[in-house]
Amino acid sequence: MKEKISWLNRHKMLTLYLLALAVWVLYALGCAGWDALGFATGRLHTETLALADLPLQDIVQDEDGNWVTAGGDPQLQLALDQPVRSVTFGTDAPASGFEGYYGKSGQDASLRRRVWAAETAAGQVLLVFPVGSGTVRIDPAGSEGVVLGAADAALTVNAPLPLWRYFQPLGEQGLALAVLPAVLAALWDLGAFWVTRLRR
Repeated sequence: MKEKISWLNRHKMLTLYLLALAVWVLYALGCAGWDALGFATGRLHTETLALADLPLQDIVQDEDGNWVTAGGDPQLQLALDQPVRSVTFGTDAPASGFEGYYGKSGQDASLRRRVWAAETAAGQVLLVFPVGSGTVRIDPAGSEGVVLGAADAALTVNAPLPLWRYFQPLGEQGLALAVLPAVLAALWDLGAFWVTRLRR
């Protein structure tokens, strides 16, 4: 037992990163299972929403009927009767311009609750949100004049995700996985130092 404790003391950082990885894998599998149960019970379902039916800010149709950004803070608002886990949008606009903000009803957008989009295929942008996201705001671009889509442009909400997507950290999750084990290792060392000092 003493040998194990001694090994842990010598390899604090490695131990804590392995523990964080194990916890993350269990969490990702739990999210995948929860979503599968949601689709099986009807709590989650896939639906398509036309841009014309969504609350929009600084997004208008031009003379050709295309949806374009028309101001410095374009937004799409989603408040549905189901949690929003993913949003897929067919657009030629760059995925790098898309950000998603999530929260509960009535919460303002916060950088702490932000996710970034990924391009899954040519002309396909995907945003994935954490479990339990009730309301979602999507910022599709940071400037005006960006063409988002034709007159019939639409979003697909809660299309089933491939399993590997659940293992991809969202928003601050990646930062937490990278930083927290190191912080805990430093606190472990600090605690051990003070325990030694107090025993003298």
